Amino acid sequence: MRRLTFFVLFLAALYSGYWFVGARAVAHGAQVAIAQARAEGWDLTYSDMNTLGFPSRFDTTLSDISIAPRGADWQWAAPFLQVFALSYQPNRVIAAFADDQTLRIGGQTLQITAEGLRASAGVAANTALSFDDAAVAVGGVAVASDFGWQLGLDRALVALRAAPAAENRYDAYFDADRITLPMPVAQQIDPTGVLGAVLTRAVFDSALTFDRPLDRHAVDGRGPAPKATRFTLRNLTLIWGPVEIRAQGAFDIDPLGNPDGRITFRSDQWREIIDLMVAAGAIDAGLAPTYVTFANALAVDGGAPEFPLQFRDGRMSLGPLPIGPAPRFW
Repeated sequence: MRRLTFFVLFLAALYSGYWFVGARAVAHGAQVAIAQARAEGWDLTYSDMNTLGFPSRFDTTLSDISIAPRGADWQWAAPFLQVFALSYQPNRVIAAFADDQTLRIGGQTLQITAEGLRASAGVAANTALSFDDAAVAVGGVAVASDFGWQLGLDRALVALRAAPAAENRYDAYFDADRITLPMPVAQQIDPTGVLGAVLTRAVFDSALTFDRPLDRHAVDGRGPAPKATRFTLRNLTLIWGPVEIRAQGAFDIDPLGNPDGRITFRSDQWREIIDLMVAAGAIDAGLAPTYVTFANALAVDGGAPEFPLQFRDGRMSLGPLPIGPAPRFW
Protein backbone atom coordinates (compact mmCIF):
# COMPACT_ATOMS: atom_id res chain seq x y z
CA MET A 1 0.00 0.00 0.00
CA ARG A 2 2.87 2.33 0.84
CA ARG A 3 4.42 1.71 -2.58
CA LEU A 4 1.13 2.53 -4.28
CA THR A 5 0.89 5.75 -2.27
CA PHE A 6 4.41 6.78 -3.24
CA PHE A 7 3.66 5.90 -6.86
CA VAL A 8 0.53 8.07 -6.87
CA LEU A 9 2.45 10.95 -5.27
CA PHE A 10 5.19 10.55 -7.85
CA LEU A 11 2.67 10.71 -10.71
CA ALA A 12 1.01 13.77 -9.13
CA ALA A 13 4.38 15.52 -8.80
CA LEU A 14 5.27 14.58 -12.37
CA TYR A 15 1.98 15.92 -13.72
CA SER A 16 2.29 19.09 -11.64
CA GLY A 17 5.72 19.66 -13.12
CA TYR A 18 4.29 19.08 -16.60
CA TRP A 19 1.50 21.61 -15.94
CA PHE A 20 3.83 24.33 -14.65
CA VAL A 21 6.25 23.78 -17.54
CA GLY A 22 3.30 23.84 -19.93
CA ALA A 23 1.91 27.00 -18.33
CA ARG A 24 5.23 28.76 -18.78
CA ALA A 25 5.37 27.54 -22.38
CA VAL A 26 1.83 28.86 -23.02
CA ALA A 27 2.70 32.25 -21.52
CA HIS A 28 5.92 32.41 -23.52
CA GLY A 29 4.09 31.39 -26.71
CA ALA A 30 1.50 34.12 -26.13
CA GLN A 31 4.23 36.71 -25.63
CA VAL A 32 6.00 35.56 -28.80
CA ALA A 33 2.74 35.73 -30.79
CA ILE A 34 2.02 39.24 -29.46
CA ALA A 35 5.56 40.38 -30.32
CA GLN A 36 5.20 38.96 -33.82
CA ALA A 37 1.83 40.68 -34.29
CA ARG A 38 3.38 43.98 -33.22
CA ALA A 39 6.26 43.45 -35.63
CA GLU A 40 3.74 42.86 -38.44
CA GLY A 41 2.05 46.21 -37.80
CA TRP A 42 -0.55 45.51 -35.14
CA ASP A 43 -0.94 47.90 -32.22
CA LEU A 44 -1.76 45.43 -29.43
CA THR A 45 -1.73 46.52 -25.79
CA TYR A 46 -2.81 45.02 -22.47
CA SER A 47 -2.29 45.81 -18.79
CA ASP A 48 -1.66 42.29 -17.47
CA MET A 49 -1.35 38.65 -18.59
CA ASN A 50 -1.51 35.56 -16.40
CA THR A 51 -2.02 31.82 -16.88
CA LEU A 52 -4.03 29.73 -14.39
CA GLY A 53 -6.22 26.62 -14.56
CA PHE A 54 -4.27 23.92 -12.73
CA PRO A 55 -4.59 20.97 -13.10
CA SER A 56 -6.58 20.36 -16.28
CA ARG A 57 -6.41 23.63 -18.26
CA PHE A 58 -4.20 26.47 -19.32
CA ASP A 59 -6.31 29.62 -18.84
CA THR A 60 -4.59 32.75 -20.11
CA THR A 61 -6.20 36.12 -19.41
CA LEU A 62 -5.26 39.42 -21.04
CA SER A 63 -6.65 42.39 -19.12
CA ASP A 64 -7.58 45.77 -20.62
CA ILE A 65 -6.80 44.57 -24.12
CA SER A 66 -6.82 46.81 -27.19
CA ILE A 67 -6.15 45.77 -30.80
CA ALA A 68 -5.74 47.98 -33.88
CA PRO A 69 -3.76 47.59 -37.10
CA ARG A 70 -1.42 50.51 -37.62
CA GLY A 71 -2.66 52.88 -40.28
CA ALA A 72 -6.19 51.41 -40.29
CA ASP A 73 -9.28 53.26 -39.12
CA TRP A 74 -10.53 50.82 -36.50
CA GLN A 75 -9.76 49.72 -32.94
CA TRP A 76 -11.27 47.03 -30.73
CA ALA A 77 -11.02 47.12 -26.93
CA ALA A 78 -12.39 45.08 -24.03
CA PRO A 79 -11.81 44.71 -20.27
CA PHE A 80 -10.41 41.22 -20.84
CA LEU A 81 -9.91 38.34 -23.26
CA GLN A 82 -9.51 34.78 -21.99
CA VAL A 83 -8.03 31.87 -23.92
CA PHE A 84 -8.50 28.34 -22.59
CA ALA A 85 -6.68 25.17 -23.62
CA LEU A 86 -6.96 21.71 -22.09
CA SER A 87 -3.61 20.59 -20.74
CA TYR A 88 -4.09 17.17 -22.37
CA GLN A 89 -5.42 18.59 -25.68
CA PRO A 90 -3.37 21.69 -26.56
CA ASN A 91 -4.42 21.61 -30.23
CA ARG A 92 -7.87 22.98 -29.28
CA VAL A 93 -8.49 26.42 -27.80
CA ILE A 94 -11.52 28.34 -26.55
CA ALA A 95 -11.72 32.13 -26.28
CA ALA A 96 -14.11 33.90 -23.92
CA PHE A 97 -14.89 37.58 -24.47
CA ALA A 98 -16.07 40.24 -22.07
CA ASP A 99 -19.76 41.10 -22.25
CA ASP A 100 -18.95 44.79 -22.88
CA GLN A 101 -16.68 45.76 -25.78
CA THR A 102 -15.89 48.87 -27.80
CA LEU A 103 -15.24 49.13 -31.52
CA ARG A 104 -14.13 52.41 -33.07
CA ILE A 105 -14.44 52.38 -36.84
CA GLY A 106 -15.00 54.95 -39.55
CA GLY A 107 -15.10 57.87 -37.14
CA GLN A 108 -17.81 56.37 -34.96
CA THR A 109 -17.80 54.41 -31.72
CA LEU A 110 -19.83 51.23 -31.28
CA GLN A 111 -20.70 50.04 -27.79
CA ILE A 112 -21.17 46.25 -28.00
CA THR A 113 -22.89 44.07 -25.44
CA ALA A 114 -22.46 40.36 -26.22
CA GLU A 115 -23.80 37.84 -23.72
CA GLY A 116 -21.68 34.72 -23.38
CA LEU A 117 -19.60 35.30 -26.51
CA ARG A 118 -17.37 32.26 -27.02
CA ALA A 119 -15.13 31.16 -29.87
CA SER A 120 -13.41 27.81 -30.29
CA ALA A 121 -11.02 26.33 -32.82
CA GLY A 122 -9.13 23.10 -33.29
CA VAL A 123 -6.45 21.73 -35.57
CA ALA A 124 -5.39 18.16 -36.28
CA ALA A 125 -2.47 16.73 -34.36
CA ASN A 126 -0.14 16.59 -37.36
CA THR A 127 2.87 18.57 -38.56
CA ALA A 128 0.75 20.61 -41.00
CA LEU A 129 -1.74 21.57 -38.25
CA SER A 130 -4.63 20.89 -40.61
CA PHE A 131 -7.75 22.88 -39.83
CA ASP A 132 -10.40 20.82 -38.04
CA ASP A 133 -13.17 23.16 -36.91
CA ALA A 134 -14.03 26.61 -35.58
CA ALA A 135 -17.17 28.06 -34.06
CA VAL A 136 -18.49 31.29 -32.57
CA ALA A 137 -21.57 31.26 -30.34
CA VAL A 138 -23.28 34.14 -28.58
CA GLY A 139 -26.48 34.72 -26.65
CA GLY A 140 -27.86 38.21 -27.05
CA VAL A 141 -26.00 40.97 -28.89
CA ALA A 142 -26.75 44.69 -28.79
CA VAL A 143 -24.75 47.28 -30.75
CA ALA A 144 -25.26 51.00 -30.20
CA SER A 145 -23.50 53.62 -32.33
CA ASP A 146 -22.78 57.17 -31.24
CA PHE A 147 -24.21 58.08 -34.67
CA GLY A 148 -27.62 57.15 -33.27
CA TRP A 149 -28.38 53.73 -34.78
CA GLN A 150 -28.72 50.34 -33.08
CA LEU A 151 -28.82 46.68 -34.08
CA GLY A 152 -28.98 43.39 -32.24
CA LEU A 153 -29.91 39.72 -32.22
CA ASP A 154 -31.14 37.19 -29.68
CA ARG A 155 -28.79 34.29 -30.50
CA ALA A 156 -26.27 33.33 -33.16
CA LEU A 157 -23.98 30.46 -34.13
CA VAL A 158 -21.27 30.51 -36.80
CA ALA A 159 -19.40 27.28 -37.49
CA LEU A 160 -16.85 25.94 -39.97
CA ARG A 161 -15.57 22.37 -39.96
CA ALA A 162 -13.65 20.01 -42.19
CA ALA A 163 -15.92 17.47 -43.89
CA PRO A 164 -14.59 14.02 -42.99
CA ALA A 165 -15.78 12.30 -46.16
CA ALA A 166 -14.57 14.80 -48.77
CA GLU A 167 -11.06 16.06 -49.46
CA ASN A 168 -10.52 19.80 -48.92
CA ARG A 169 -14.23 20.41 -48.32
CA TYR A 170 -15.43 22.48 -45.37
CA ASP A 171 -18.97 22.86 -44.07
CA ALA A 172 -20.02 26.42 -43.19
CA TYR A 173 -23.07 27.15 -41.06
CA PHE A 174 -24.80 30.28 -39.72
CA ASP A 175 -27.95 30.39 -37.61
CA ALA A 176 -29.42 33.45 -35.89
CA ASP A 177 -32.70 34.42 -34.25
CA ARG A 178 -34.44 37.81 -34.16
CA ILE A 179 -31.93 40.04 -35.93
CA THR A 180 -32.93 43.65 -35.25
CA LEU A 181 -31.82 45.86 -38.14
CA PRO A 182 -30.95 49.55 -37.79
CA MET A 183 -34.14 51.49 -38.40
CA PRO A 184 -32.77 53.46 -41.41
CA VAL A 185 -31.83 50.18 -43.11
CA ALA A 186 -35.21 48.58 -42.37
CA GLN A 187 -37.06 51.63 -43.67
CA GLN A 188 -34.99 51.71 -46.84
CA ILE A 189 -35.70 48.05 -47.59
CA ASP A 190 -39.33 48.18 -46.45
CA PRO A 191 -40.70 51.74 -46.46
CA THR A 192 -44.25 50.43 -45.89
CA GLY A 193 -43.28 48.81 -42.58
CA VAL A 194 -44.92 45.50 -43.50
CA LEU A 195 -41.83 43.46 -42.64
CA GLY A 196 -40.80 45.38 -39.55
CA ALA A 197 -37.27 45.86 -38.25
CA VAL A 198 -36.79 42.32 -36.89
CA LEU A 199 -35.61 39.44 -39.07
CA THR A 200 -37.16 36.47 -37.28
CA ARG A 201 -34.73 33.77 -38.44
CA ALA A 202 -31.71 33.42 -40.72
CA VAL A 203 -30.09 30.08 -41.58
CA PHE A 204 -27.18 29.53 -43.97
CA ASP A 205 -25.99 25.93 -44.45
CA SER A 206 -23.30 25.46 -47.09
CA ALA A 207 -20.03 23.80 -48.08
CA LEU A 208 -16.85 25.13 -49.70
CA THR A 209 -14.31 22.99 -51.54
CA PHE A 210 -10.74 24.27 -52.00
CA ASP A 211 -7.91 23.24 -54.28
CA ARG A 212 -5.66 22.54 -51.28
CA PRO A 213 -6.19 21.97 -47.57
CA LEU A 214 -6.54 24.71 -44.99
CA ASP A 215 -3.49 24.28 -42.76
CA ARG A 216 -0.53 26.26 -41.49
CA HIS A 217 0.95 26.37 -44.99
CA ALA A 218 -2.11 28.34 -46.12
CA VAL A 219 -1.20 31.27 -43.86
CA ASP A 220 2.59 31.17 -43.50
CA GLY A 221 3.12 32.84 -46.90
CA ARG A 222 5.40 30.09 -48.16
CA GLY A 223 3.00 28.72 -50.74
CA PRO A 224 -0.06 29.65 -52.78
CA ALA A 225 -3.20 30.48 -50.85
CA PRO A 226 -6.07 27.98 -51.11
CA LYS A 227 -8.71 28.89 -53.69
CA ALA A 228 -12.32 27.81 -53.62
CA THR A 229 -13.30 25.50 -56.47
CA ARG A 230 -16.93 24.73 -55.59
CA PHE A 231 -19.70 26.22 -53.46
CA THR A 232 -22.76 24.24 -52.36
CA LEU A 233 -25.76 25.89 -50.75
CA ARG A 234 -27.73 23.23 -48.93
CA ASN A 235 -30.19 25.61 -47.31
CA LEU A 236 -30.75 29.33 -47.08
CA THR A 237 -33.78 30.32 -45.02
CA LEU A 238 -34.84 33.90 -44.27
CA ILE A 239 -38.02 34.61 -42.29
CA TRP A 240 -38.88 38.28 -42.10
CA GLY A 241 -42.35 39.30 -41.03
CA PRO A 242 -44.88 37.51 -43.27
CA VAL A 243 -42.23 36.57 -45.87
CA GLU A 244 -40.19 33.37 -45.94
CA ILE A 245 -37.50 32.83 -48.59
CA ARG A 246 -35.59 29.60 -49.18
CA ALA A 247 -32.75 28.81 -51.55
CA GLN A 248 -30.41 25.98 -52.50
CA GLY A 249 -28.03 25.12 -55.31
CA ALA A 250 -24.36 24.94 -56.23
CA PHE A 251 -21.76 26.32 -58.58
CA ASP A 252 -18.18 25.56 -59.58
CA ILE A 253 -15.52 28.26 -59.53
CA ASP A 254 -13.08 28.33 -62.45
CA PRO A 255 -9.36 29.28 -62.23
CA LEU A 256 -10.28 32.92 -62.99
CA GLY A 257 -12.71 33.09 -60.08
CA ASN A 258 -15.91 32.97 -62.16
CA PRO A 259 -18.85 30.91 -60.86
CA ASP A 260 -20.65 28.40 -63.07
CA GLY A 261 -23.90 26.95 -61.76
CA ARG A 262 -27.22 27.90 -60.28
CA ILE A 263 -28.86 28.94 -57.00
CA THR A 264 -32.64 28.52 -56.93
CA PHE A 265 -34.82 30.74 -54.73
CA ARG A 266 -38.37 29.93 -53.69
CA SER A 267 -41.05 31.76 -51.70
CA ASP A 268 -44.76 31.24 -51.26
CA GLN A 269 -45.08 34.98 -50.60
CA TRP A 270 -43.71 36.03 -53.98
CA ARG A 271 -46.58 38.44 -54.67
CA GLU A 272 -45.88 40.23 -51.38
CA ILE A 273 -42.20 40.43 -52.33
CA ILE A 274 -43.04 42.09 -55.65
CA ASP A 275 -45.27 44.60 -53.84
CA LEU A 276 -42.47 45.36 -51.37
CA MET A 277 -39.96 45.86 -54.20
CA VAL A 278 -42.35 48.28 -55.89
CA ALA A 279 -42.81 50.19 -52.61
CA ALA A 280 -39.03 50.34 -52.12
CA GLY A 281 -38.52 51.64 -55.67
CA ALA A 282 -36.59 48.58 -56.82
CA ILE A 283 -39.29 47.80 -59.41
CA ASP A 284 -41.21 50.38 -61.42
CA ALA A 285 -44.91 50.16 -60.57
CA GLY A 286 -45.78 50.03 -64.26
CA LEU A 287 -43.67 46.89 -64.68
CA ALA A 288 -45.17 45.05 -61.73
CA PRO A 289 -47.68 43.10 -63.89
CA THR A 290 -44.80 41.94 -66.08
CA TYR A 291 -42.97 40.57 -63.04
CA VAL A 292 -46.16 38.86 -61.88
CA THR A 293 -46.55 37.20 -65.29
CA PHE A 294 -42.89 36.16 -65.25
CA ALA A 295 -43.26 34.68 -61.76
CA ASN A 296 -46.38 32.74 -62.78
CA ALA A 297 -44.41 31.26 -65.68
CA LEU A 298 -41.84 29.94 -63.21
CA ALA A 299 -44.45 28.32 -60.95
CA VAL A 300 -43.87 24.62 -60.29
CA ASP A 301 -47.00 22.47 -60.68
CA GLY A 302 -49.23 25.45 -60.01
CA GLY A 303 -47.51 26.23 -56.72
CA ALA A 304 -44.86 28.77 -55.77
CA PRO A 305 -42.48 29.87 -58.52
CA GLU A 306 -38.79 28.97 -58.44
CA PHE A 307 -36.34 31.70 -59.38
CA PRO A 308 -33.09 30.25 -60.74
CA LEU A 309 -30.13 32.61 -60.35
CA GLN A 310 -27.72 31.32 -62.99
CA PHE A 311 -23.98 31.97 -63.34
CA ARG A 312 -22.20 31.27 -66.62
CA ASP A 313 -19.31 32.73 -68.62
CA GLY A 314 -18.84 35.54 -66.13
CA ARG A 315 -22.47 36.63 -66.44
CA MET A 316 -25.50 36.35 -64.19
CA SER A 317 -29.17 35.91 -65.07
CA LEU A 318 -32.47 35.29 -63.35
CA GLY A 319 -34.00 32.55 -65.46
CA PRO A 320 -33.91 33.87 -69.04
CA LEU A 321 -33.47 37.50 -67.92
CA PRO A 322 -29.86 38.76 -67.97
CA ILE A 323 -28.84 40.72 -64.86
CA GLY A 324 -25.22 41.64 -65.45
CA PRO A 325 -21.68 40.54 -64.57
CA ALA A 326 -21.39 37.74 -62.07
CA PRO A 327 -19.35 38.37 -58.92
CA ARG A 328 -15.79 37.07 -59.07
CA PHE A 329 -14.17 35.25 -56.14
CA TRP A 330 -10.69 36.69 -56.82
